[in-house]
Amino acid sequence: MSSNLFTINQILKRFLLVTGATILFVVIVFIVLTEYFQKQKQLSYEKQLVEDEKKMFLSIAVDNIINYLNYNNASADKEMRKKLKQEVDNALRQAQQIYDTNKNSKSKAEITELIKSVLREVRYFEGRGYIYIISMDGTLILHPYQKEKEGTSLMNVHDKTGLYMIKEQVKLMKQQADGFINYPWTKPWLNDTVFHDKLSYVKRFEPLNCFFGCGEYASDHMYDTQQKALSWLRNSYDSSKWNLFINHFDGTALVINSVKYKPGVNIRFIADNNGLNIFEKELAIAQSGKADFLYYNWPDSINSYTPKVAYVAGFPGWNWMIGASMSLEKIEDIQLKTQKEFSQISIFRSIAAALSGLFVLLIILRITKRFGNNIDNNFKLFSNQLEEAVFNKHPIPHTQYFTSEFNSLHKRANELLQKHLSNIKALTESEEKFRILVDSAPLCVVGIDNEGVIKIWNKQSELFFEIERDQVINQKAPLDSIFKKEQSEEAKANMFVSNSDFQLYPMQLKSGKTAYQYWASFQLSDDLLVWIGNDVTRLKEIENELIENRNFLNSILDNIPSPVFYKDINGLYQSANKAFLELINRTEEETIGKGVYDMYNKELADIYFAKDQEVFEGHYQQYDAQYGETPETYRQYTFYKAPVRNINGEVQGLIGVMLDITERIEVEKQLKELNATKDKFFSIIAHDLINPFNSMINIGELLCLAIKEEGNEELKEMSTMLNTATKRGYDLLLNLLEWSRSQTGRIQFSPTQVNVQKEVDDVVSLLIPMAENKKIALTDEIDNTQQLHCDLNMLKTIVRNLVSNAIKFTPEEGDVTITGKFEQDFFHLIVKDTGVGMNERTRNELFKLDKSTSSKGTKGEPGTGLGMVLVSDFVARHKGHIEVKSELKKGTQIHIRIPLS
Repeated sequence: MSSNLFTINQILKRFLLVTGATILFVVIVFIVLTEYFQKQKQLSYEKQLVEDEKKMFLSIAVDNIINYLNYNNASADKEMRKKLKQEVDNALRQAQQIYDTNKNSKSKAEITELIKSVLREVRYFEGRGYIYIISMDGTLILHPYQKEKEGTSLMNVHDKTGLYMIKEQVKLMKQQADGFINYPWTKPWLNDTVFHDKLSYVKRFEPLNCFFGCGEYASDHMYDTQQKALSWLRNSYDSSKWNLFINHFDGTALVINSVKYKPGVNIRFIADNNGLNIFEKELAIAQSGKADFLYYNWPDSINSYTPKVAYVAGFPGWNWMIGASMSLEKIEDIQLKTQKEFSQISIFRSIAAALSGLFVLLIILRITKRFGNNIDNNFKLFSNQLEEAVFNKHPIPHTQYFTSEFNSLHKRANELLQKHLSNIKALTESEEKFRILVDSAPLCVVGIDNEGVIKIWNKQSELFFEIERDQVINQKAPLDSIFKKEQSEEAKANMFVSNSDFQLYPMQLKSGKTAYQYWASFQLSDDLLVWIGNDVTRLKEIENELIENRNFLNSILDNIPSPVFYKDINGLYQSANKAFLELINRTEEETIGKGVYDMYNKELADIYFAKDQEVFEGHYQQYDAQYGETPETYRQYTFYKAPVRNINGEVQGLIGVMLDITERIEVEKQLKELNATKDKFFSIIAHDLINPFNSMINIGELLCLAIKEEGNEELKEMSTMLNTATKRGYDLLLNLLEWSRSQTGRIQFSPTQVNVQKEVDDVVSLLIPMAENKKIALTDEIDNTQQLHCDLNMLKTIVRNLVSNAIKFTPEEGDVTITGKFEQDFFHLIVKDTGVGMNERTRNELFKLDKSTSSKGTKGEPGTGLGMVLVSDFVARHKGHIEVKSELKKGTQIHIRIPLS
């Protein structure tokens, strides 16, 4: 029994052992768990902080690049036009100088060759652009790449759609002195027949009756613009800190920062070690129209992958994806380092705690009486050392305490102190990153404390306010030296106001700069207020220009007398001019936002709705319809409707114009009635008078013959007068009949290939007796080089009237010459006489039916008064031109030009 009993000393020792072991175990578990949760919390915070900084930087970088590309894309066409105009103007200046220097000593042909020799080797646009010269009749004068075609006509050169490119340029030059023109053209240095879209600037050169041109292919110019942008972007960033990548939608890498892959390779099928197709994911983001972040592991080599985060956006105008990425290795390194440190510390602490606990238990068992005093001495020593270590920022000096608990506490305190120092260092690094981010931001960032002292002043603030950072940092905000008086007072009043909503401020600086900026303020801490400003001056200028253009357009529309309206794709009225609102008797408020079923009866609304749907499908529309509030007020309108498309070519609405044709219809009705009356009148004259005149002519001729045989001079004179009057009336009737048939459409215009010389000779031969009667020399000089496409009967009528009139008004022993020659695009007929001539009034009224009168010839020859009217009408049928040159007593020249085609 005595062996199972324990003394109080033994019980106390065992109690102390069990209690000490239990407390030691609990302490170890508590310390390990506490350290674990603290480490996890710290790790999560540090990872999120680093990742957020990277993502913010990447999104800003991509947005800046998108803005840069938008600017290049928008200005490409303007730059190309400016370059084309500049080079053509330079070439024209050289040509003018050569012409002025040699015009008195050399022929135009020699001057032309000098100009060609100077301009032939001139090149622009990486050798694609060159100066070409074309005459106003379409003949190629200079073409550096196609010298063999110089001297030939290009008027019939066309593309596969039938567009005559050179003919269009000649037409433009005849209408105005210079201009731009789009057309398809081949690339002569490729030796193929493929047409490419081209823009040229052409300008007339009057001294040589030609025009100069210089062109550039749209696709090549856009390619150059893209390459210049890529070249700048490849050198615009620090590849050691972040990566920029630009890929075509087809997978071609345009800008890439990689050891393994180079620009020009196709990366469509690159995947990370988890099987993620990186390019396809990035392409999906770029084509979605909304930028986003993407996480992946980038393959650096065969078995090496780098975790990355990328910000991706699309640039659909060029089929490009724009992205910026940063490595996440640092974040993973933080996690691995923390886990390793935790494992090492936990093991070390567990061993140390176990040894310390054993040592403490031994001490408790051996020196219980001294324990309290030693603890007190050790605590004071530890407190002093800890205070000194914290103050001087160094670890607690190594000291051998009396108890293991204090040794453990010493180690724990050193660990916590080391962690505190590490946190201070990490905070310092984070502040440095924040400073770099703020300094690189494309926004103005200004930080002030509660006393109005500047604490933050980034690069953008230096550029905008034109004040260096060193001049304002840690100084009172220099509002009076920046702003004009009124804005300075406003800035002082709002300087300490925190408002996270961006508000627009018109800026008037003392430096004279005028700008518009959006500003917002954020209270980052109790003593730091940060202002962030975004410069939108250019956007505001564009907005003002758009407002001015809109007001100008509205002013034009409201002053157009015809009703005009605009509907959106849903058929709702979005705009209408004053004339339309007055027509439908509604105000703008009663019209805008309404549809046809809200404004008209169902029958009329159904018609308008069906018509609108055809336009929304992309068709242009024209139709006539009545409109009015009552049948008594109905008027007839022609409706014109056209689809309105957005920048993507999609129909987003329609614009309509209504033309009031009520009076026109009434006038057309009256004209039809008048024409019917005129037709009836001429039919009566033609049918009722021609037969009696035929009889009178035959009788007169028989009477003349009979009297001539009898020799009665008095009767002979009377019969001659009768015969002359009868023939005059007959000629008048023939001309009147022919003119009436022309006006009533019964003379059909039937052009054929005609030998002009033969037909003119036939007509002139009939008039030779008339000329011989007045001893007039009648000369016929017609060019027999080619045939004319014309109406034969009309041509004979023209020649007969012109030559007979020339003989009629030419005195005896005069001259009448008929000349005809083929000139470029026209047949030129000239009838020239040495007759009495005409004054200006007679020339102006020669071809007018209501002014034309019959005049007697130099021997009293009668006239019909309709001959020249018929000539004018028949020349117009051939789309020709008449020119009369005449002076009193100096004869007359009549020039007629009939187009060859």
